[in-house]
Amino acid sequence: MSLKSSYFVIIAAVGLALPTSSFSQARATSSKDPGKWALLYSEVLDSNRKALGVYSWQYRVEVMEDNELLYVDLLEAGYDRLGNLQTTRVGQELKIKERHGPLSRAGQEGRLREIEEKIEFLKEVIRSYVYMSRGEVVDFFDKAETTEAVGYNNALRVDGENVLNEGDSITLFGDLGTAQPIFLTFSVPFDDKVRVDCSIQFRHLRGNGAFYGAEVTANFVELKKIGKSKALSIEVESFDFIKL
Repeated sequence: MSLKSSYFVIIAAVGLALPTSSFSQARATSSKDPGKWALLYSEVLDSNRKALGVYSWQYRVEVMEDNELLYVDLLEAGYDRLGNLQTTRVGQELKIKERHGPLSRAGQEGRLREIEEKIEFLKEVIRSYVYMSRGEVVDFFDKAETTEAVGYNNALRVDGENVLNEGDSITLFGDLGTAQPIFLTFSVPFDDKVRVDCSIQFRHLRGNGAFYGAEVTANFVELKKIGKSKALSIEVESFDFIKL
């Protein structure tokens, strides 16, 4: 898988849509009981994943290394009848320049392989933390600290550690009226020297109350100096959701 195509599946993990009719099945609650809220939240996530199949949308993806923009892709996405994600590139702006000479090219190829490895890891952890299973959601709420979400109306804040991976942490802001996520952040070790900090801002589709991951920011943060390694950041913006 090439570097430019390896993150296509990343963006599938952050697009969420839930038809209004599904809200009646997962009734709102003002309770802060972790068990009750966890079950509702799990139902909402499951419904979103299924409902996304009736939409098409676009993504703008920026990949940066040490504040240097490597490339920007504009993608159109949607699911086929079998539930497989289909993406089509509708625009691309490459900033990285090909280096000349065997040694220069080899060094650049090695650099791109390291970036691809990190992107593959990011793809998997986004999918895992956004789409936690019912059991994982219940366990997360059971062990986490649950408080009022300061700065939000009628919202719950849930903070947990060592949820899916040793050394990770999750903070979820959820709407008590709909059991929908408002904002999600997580931090997870990439290895013993680097961690990934990721945040997802959710927004609602106009007119039907559906929600989606509108903005995603991910940073690979060095915990220890690793020679000449460079900091990688990825930003994803989703927009133009159209019901098919």
